[in-house]
Order: sequence, then C-alpha cells, then structure tokens
Amino acid sequence: MRKDYEPLDLTSFYNAGIGILEGQPNIGSQLYHGLPFEIGSDTDRCFIQFLADAGPVLIPIQTAVYRVIVAHRLLESRVLEGESVGRVIANYIFRYADGGQVMVPIRERFEINIIPTGWGQKPFAAWPDRKDSLYSRYEGEWGSAGNRQTETSAGNAQDYYLWIWENPEPNREIDSMEIETRDRKFIISAITLGYLDEDPISRSARSEVMISLPDE
Repeated sequence: MRKDYEPLDLTSFYNAGIGILEGQPNIGSQLYHGLPFEIGSDTDRCFIQFLADAGPVLIPIQTAVYRVIVAHRLLESRVLEGESVGRVIANYIFRYADGGQVMVPIRERFEINIIPTGWGQKPFAAWPDRKDSLYSRYEGEWGSAGNRQTETSAGNAQDYYLWIWENPEPNREIDSMEIETRDRKFIISAITLGYLDEDPISRSARSEVMISLPDE
C-alpha cells in the first residue's frame, strides 16, 4: 500500500560522505516537520555532491505526485563578499513521461542556502530542517530573558533546507528529475514524494472541532 509521503532511494547516486560537512550531520531515516526522508546510512556515501560545473544527474521518479520535497544544502557562498542574493546555483528539471518539462532555478537565499545561516539570512522559499519551538515559561538562562518574552524560538537549519516543488499537473506522471549544476558546490541528501493534495508543512495550529450528530 502506497504511503502519503515516500522517500526515494538515492543509494546509487551517493558520491560523498559526512566528511564534506562540519560536525556530525543527521543521516539515515529522518523525520523533518513530520515528513519522512531517507538519507544514506553509510558515513562515507550518504550525499549527492555537486561540484562546480559538473555534469547533470538524472534521478528516476516514474510516478504522478502532487509535490517533490528536496533536502539540500549549499556548500559555498560569496554573499558576504558582496555578491547579490538570488544567484542561480542549479536548475531542477522535472520531465513528464508523456513529454514536456518544468525547469525550476534553485537560487541562493531563495530555494537553498548555506548552513550555518547568519541571523536574518534564511532562504525565502525553503524550510529549515528544525521546527519552531516554545521557550520554557518558568525556567531558563537569565541571558535569554528578553528572548523568552517573544514566547517562540524560530527553528534554524541544523543540517539541511527543505524545498517543496508543487507539481502544476499532478495527474501527469513525472519520468525523472534532472539536476543541472552551475558554478557552486552543493549537496542533495534526500528526496521525498508527496501523494496528497496538501501543503506538506502545516502553517496552522491545531483547533477544536465540534461534530453535531443527529438525534436519531
């Protein structure tokens, strides 16, 4: 039985390990914002690394989906040296089985960004892999007293950013996703397919619902 969200198996495409990143990134089976992702479990081969001007990579999809969710991360940036945001890092090209395609430019500070990310520098069109959280109401460091008055702590990306592509024609089978690189290094760690007609990451809090039953 098909699940609502299913990760793709990218094992045959992995060409890099955790050594290209600082620290110990999360790998293996992960849940981000309640969505399942399968990152390689081998510390030496768990990412698809794209070097500057590398050849394209073609990933089979071969199914109809509402959304494709990509966990990726930019590895280098020159914004702090004066380069403008919005530089195209890559093109993600979704090809339909019956012909035609949709090409999406992946831009720095929009669909992808570096990690750690400076204050106020989160991408406009991607989600961090960590959720927003609440400050403790009755305890915490004195140095954070002012922050606690905001009541919430914005989630920052720990390892990856999640970019969500909404298929404009969800009834058409997508044959493949092609990654066309430019002149910046980046990685893709996981890709998950969404089969539901919904926003994968909810922006609304839970609310009470009252159901009225007939007297009979």
